[in-house]
Amino acid sequence: MDKVRIGVVGSGFIGQVHLEILSTFPDVEIVGVMDVDKNRAKTVAERFNAKVFDNLKQMKDAGVNAVYITSPNRTHFDYAMQTLELGMNVFCEKPMTISLKDAIELEKKVKEKNLIFQVGHNRRFASVYKFMKQKILDGSVKPLSFQIKMNRGELLNPPWTSDRNYTGGFLFESTIHLFDMVRWLLGEVEEMYVLGKKSVYPDIDDWAIVMKLKNGLIGTFTSCAHASWMIPFERVEVYGEHNMLMNEEMERVHFCKGLGKEVESHDFTKVDFKEKWGYIEENKLFVECVKQRATPPITVSDGVAVIRIIDACYRAVESGNAHVKLEG
Repeated sequence: MDKVRIGVVGSGFIGQVHLEILSTFPDVEIVGVMDVDKNRAKTVAERFNAKVFDNLKQMKDAGVNAVYITSPNRTHFDYAMQTLELGMNVFCEKPMTISLKDAIELEKKVKEKNLIFQVGHNRRFASVYKFMKQKILDGSVKPLSFQIKMNRGELLNPPWTSDRNYTGGFLFESTIHLFDMVRWLLGEVEEMYVLGKKSVYPDIDDWAIVMKLKNGLIGTFTSCAHASWMIPFERVEVYGEHNMLMNEEMERVHFCKGLGKEVESHDFTKVDFKEKWGYIEENKLFVECVKQRATPPITVSDGVAVIRIIDACYRAVESGNAHVKLEG
């Protein structure tokens, strides 16, 4: 395959981020875009010298072999299932689905069709988290416990972000990324004690979670949806034996080497956000996987695993049984 022919479903902010990156790849042809907002679709399509499509069948007929799904959360499952049924590969922005049932059904469909399906958990390719992962892999820090925070300043802009029917719930927004970070950096979750409440918005907007991982690590995970935009709103702290790793969003990462020793710090504030947030690398890897028919770095099964954690959190609060054990 000389070029991967790509169609994009959803031409909002994140769709345009992916289009900007893909337009710089010599082995990619942007064929067209699709959006319920026809005017925006036309404007974006013109910007990237692409067509406007009304449906996925038109994309298939135009020779598209890989579709980016960057539409609102609640639409991901239906678009993904249709795309796979038509025989096209998929890059699906997070959340892959907004229910565990749909996630499991989607996983079955991917395996049935034997197509490439990558989930957009871009944090795995962000500079700060790659640094932390490497320090864990090379034994510089052997994790014993952890503390994670992922806050949002508000659920006012856009207004639908507080509507669980639209988003799946607050945990399916940015918070989902750090559930994925728990798995990628530290290990699989075995059990949790989960507390959540509605403080400001109609959705559950305050969460406090204690986690135990299958490898014995323990840690805390908190998330608030009304915290203003005080920074850092996102932080992972990993504690070893008198050493630790800690990030400040995607901007900085710190490695405390031990008692009485220096702290190694890296500052990425001047790096273009598409690179430091991992978007460029995740796109390169997806395109390469489509060309080589290779397993993507973040699979549909990874998507199921993180949604299983979120599903358990909501079940714990809604049932009043705070202690949950994860299955599967």
